Amino acid sequence: MNDDLKHKIKKSLNVNNELFIKGQIYKDVLSKRDLWEKLAGLYNGKFIIKQTVSKDVTSFKLEIPYKNYNLVLTESDTKPLKFATELKLNRKFEFRISLEDSFDRIMKLFGKQDIQIEDKEFDKKYFIQSKDPGLILKLLTSGQIKQIILKHNIYLLNLEYSRKNETHQLLTYKDRNTNDQETLMELIQFEFSIIDFFENKKIIRN
Repeated sequence: MNDDLKHKIKKSLNVNNELFIKGQIYKDVLSKRDLWEKLAGLYNGKFIIKQTVSKDVTSFKLEIPYKNYNLVLTESDTKPLKFATELKLNRKFEFRISLEDSFDRIMKLFGKQDIQIEDKEFDKKYFIQSKDPGLILKLLTSGQIKQIILKHNIYLLNLEYSRKNETHQLLTYKDRNTNDQETLMELIQFEFSIIDFFENKKIIRN
């Protein structure tokens, strides 16, 4: 993409500075550079900026150490904010908590699992799947985890087990509009709280 075309694209952005490009939402992530650099300083993290050869797409990566773990935040011009942490658990516990959509509601009619946690607001908004309903209930009612999910409208919280390397990947996805320090710090603390939960329940391998 040449500079003239890039200028035209940016000029045509709507009030949210978003544009649909090749099936994805384009949002200039460089506007958040100062914020991410500040977070890197606050958490003793490593901040990396990458661009495509043509410099038409920019991506951010922020690695934050926490205890024996590494929390990785990523976002780009075309991909949403994501938090990822690799964990070594002593059981093959997995779950998926996602904003409920029309497809999920249809699938429930055909018997697709949806765990209820006896919270009307949460149960109405989120679709929960796990083979260990008791443990997921304990997680969601631990500290402010459930409240943070609702407050920040997190659209996916997922824990997957990889048989290839026998580790778990904790993934959290948020929308493209997270651009203030208070929210990002609260979301980072949210990730720390989940790690702490697994440690306190003695589910993490040494």
